[in-house]
Amino acid sequence: MKRKPVFAALAAAVVLAAGGGVAAASLGDDGGTSAASGTGTGATTHERAGLTRTGADDTAREDRDDRDTDDRDDDTRHGAGRDDTARHDDTDDTDDDQDDDARERAHDAAEHKAEAAAARKVAAPDALAAALAHTPGRALSAEIDDDQDGRLVWEVEILDGSGKLRHVDVSPSSGKVLDARTERGDADDVRAAKDLLTGDATSAAKAARAAAAKGTVVSVDLEEERNGYWSVETGPAEAEWSVALDGAKVTQGSDD
Repeated sequence: MKRKPVFAALAAAVVLAAGGGVAAASLGDDGGTSAASGTGTGATTHERAGLTRTGADDTAREDRDDRDTDDRDDDTRHGAGRDDTARHDDTDDTDDDQDDDARERAHDAAEHKAEAAAARKVAAPDALAAALAHTPGRALSAEIDDDQDGRLVWEVEILDGSGKLRHVDVSPSSGKVLDARTERGDADDVRAAKDLLTGDATSAAKAARAAAAKGTVVSVDLEEERNGYWSVETGPAEAEWSVALDGAKVTQGSDD
């Protein structure tokens, strides 16, 4: 009689292992009852739940990985775009600077050409002679330049007989005096000019004639350095020359 519970228990175990329906066994010599019940779908549901969670976790990780990859790709593309934009802006700035430099050089070249052309009509020695005829004294400089109205004129600076600085404008086309006015000069400059331009010192007109063999004189200016000399510029190439106060010797370049 005690074999029946054993067989029942074994049958229940087989049913449970096979995922079958309900199995029951009464065990115990004392007539007590012990019941074990289960459904085959119970374990499978838990397993499916576990698989579902695992699948969800894997999907979430894949989504995060995809988003991270997309973010990195976006950052890479945006970074590349910013670099391209920066390089483009730098190139544009360089091109603009080069264009500005080219325009400035072209403007300066045209200006120097116009000054030289005007200076050929009325040469520096003639402009100096016209200014000194109007305002006697010693010429300290002569330069062809724009006046306040934008006209090219010979601007001649003269130290007159009373020791005052006078500014005389001479037309480079007619040689006539256009304007004359008194200037406020530095006392030390006036005193230095008086000391340098004494006796037979080379005059501005003589310095201009000496340098004219090098090109069209567009300016002549008294310099105090190295015991004094005339700085002369010829155009349109803006060549610089030095003319000695003693003997009017011409050397290339400026002594300052």
